[in-house]
Amino acid sequence: MRKQTTIIENNIYFSQLRPYISAAGCCFYIDKNEAIKAYKASKIAKFPVSLPGEEAFANASISQSMHNSKVEEDFQIGVAVYDKNGQIIKKYPAKQDSYAGNRLSVVVEDFKYKEWSYAFYCNDYIYTDKRAEKYVGCKEYGSFDQSLPLRASFDSYFDYEGDVKPNISYEDAFVYQLHVRGFTKHSSSGTRYKGTFRGVVDKLDYLKDLGVTTLEFQPVNEFNECDPKTGRLNYWGYCEGLYYAPKAVYSASNNPSQEFYSMVKAIHTNNQEVILQMFFPNSISRIEIVSILEYWTIKYHVDGFHLVSENAPLDLIDKSAVLSNSKIWCDRLGGVELDSCNNVTADNRRYALYRDDYMYAMRRFLKADEFSSLDAISKLKYKHEKYASVNYFDAFNSLTMMDMVSYERKHNEENGEDNKDGSDYNCSWNCGEEGYTRKNKVVALRKKQIKNALMLLFISSGTPMIYMGDEFGRTQKGNNNPYCIDSAVTWVDWSFIKKQNNHIDYIKQLLDIRKEYSLIHTARELSMVDVSGCGYPEISFHGESAWKSQSDGGRHEFGIMYCDNGKLLYMAVNMHWESVVLSMPRPPKGYEWVPFLSTSTENDEKLLPNSELSSVIPEHTIALFTIKKAGDK
Repeated sequence: MRKQTTIIENNIYFSQLRPYISAAGCCFYIDKNEAIKAYKASKIAKFPVSLPGEEAFANASISQSMHNSKVEEDFQIGVAVYDKNGQIIKKYPAKQDSYAGNRLSVVVEDFKYKEWSYAFYCNDYIYTDKRAEKYVGCKEYGSFDQSLPLRASFDSYFDYEGDVKPNISYEDAFVYQLHVRGFTKHSSSGTRYKGTFRGVVDKLDYLKDLGVTTLEFQPVNEFNECDPKTGRLNYWGYCEGLYYAPKAVYSASNNPSQEFYSMVKAIHTNNQEVILQMFFPNSISRIEIVSILEYWTIKYHVDGFHLVSENAPLDLIDKSAVLSNSKIWCDRLGGVELDSCNNVTADNRRYALYRDDYMYAMRRFLKADEFSSLDAISKLKYKHEKYASVNYFDAFNSLTMMDMVSYERKHNEENGEDNKDGSDYNCSWNCGEEGYTRKNKVVALRKKQIKNALMLLFISSGTPMIYMGDEFGRTQKGNNNPYCIDSAVTWVDWSFIKKQNNHIDYIKQLLDIRKEYSLIHTARELSMVDVSGCGYPEISFHGESAWKSQSDGGRHEFGIMYCDNGKLLYMAVNMHWESVVLSMPRPPKGYEWVPFLSTSTENDEKLLPNSELSSVIPEHTIALFTIKKAGDK
């Protein structure tokens, strides 16, 4: 018999409907109502209900009729056990304990967990245990046989020894969002294990060198990528899923659970974090959601979750002892007790606001929309003392960073929906020509605009995030919603690293600046008064004249100065299509302003301020200045 600790812990901490192995044998628990609902749905479904996400399984009328009327039929419910060839060995009927409500129990003695698998049955209908930790019978990607239920199985034992969560603060984090399959599926990825968890491991050194601290994964739990409603591929996985098992086709081996955990352990060894996107439709109960999050936290040691749900049970999560050190990201924070013991100080925050406000405000400013500068300034310095903010210019469901400067409208024709899907509101600018071009002037402007976006992103107070491939100009050819595309459109083409749009070194420079000037990313909003006694406020705003900010509707430029215990950093921002003059405060006696990094293609020396401490900032340019002793080289 294998080691028991993990499975027994799962049964204690999570839903009592989860199976586990004990000295008595394998213990199964079945929800009677779920069994009857699955059976009735199968009788009216146009296709077999073998996987989650299918309409009939959650049919509201079935649920309502079961609630309102007494069930007359005598239902035979239990566990069907299969051999390694997929043939039923025996069916074991369930028993109902008087104290357990609708929970039915089955004990199978001497269950050969390495060879056997199982499914549940109700009368003549066999269905999948949606709370299993592993499934067998998963076929190649995109070719699930929907006429058969997925059979469930058990994991091998994990060796957790030595695994330590890095517990990186939001202020020190740099997030990289990725899709497991798309990240390494392209032939240029250089890994033998394309499109898998092991493929991600092969790229960890690259991500570490880039400066990434936190990997955010699009859904990695088991789901049916063949959408039975539309007949289309569900490449992303935002549907009701099998929430307790890693996705089998993301594994290079026949043991996805072991491979996923090995990936998490390797990421932790690299001093990086794992955040999982979890999509929960309203059909998943709030208690079940907490149970699922606790399961992945204890079993797989993940560091946190991005909840994609209208039903996120934040009040229950806030009270969970298991999730007390987990990062929780969502687009609203209603119901969270932000003054609870888990959020006493800004340094011990769990929650982060994750929504598109920053993206749209900054995109509008980047392309010099009217009345956009004040909003951009607000987003640059915004910091809530009780929760963090994840900032981004793009994510999985928007134009990529390269596409936001290459297209003014979405191009989702390949999705097969007449370009009607995806958001029409992109706040993008093609820099003079739609799509691919060889015009040097347009290409140069696009590269400059991406550098502007990255500069704004990494100088902002919140936690920066980029989507996979942004660092070297990955394009989806203007598609802002490639949810059903599994091709080079959605795969990272690693050959782009060698092309002219490579911004890897630039990102590293920005991260170095972010580390050197820690005031940029403190856990609190900066003060506009001199709190440290160094002669300057922590943050101040400037325009044509120092100390006089001009950010009315017709303005697309401003200056920001940071004072970090006497260490000064000035950022001159001009998104206008013409050059502007910006002025800087007078530095301490014996010091002078010097430029050290700009997005301009011109020599930084041309940015040197004149005797009046004014500098001409070229069009579509951001420049950083610091101080040095007068006369120093």
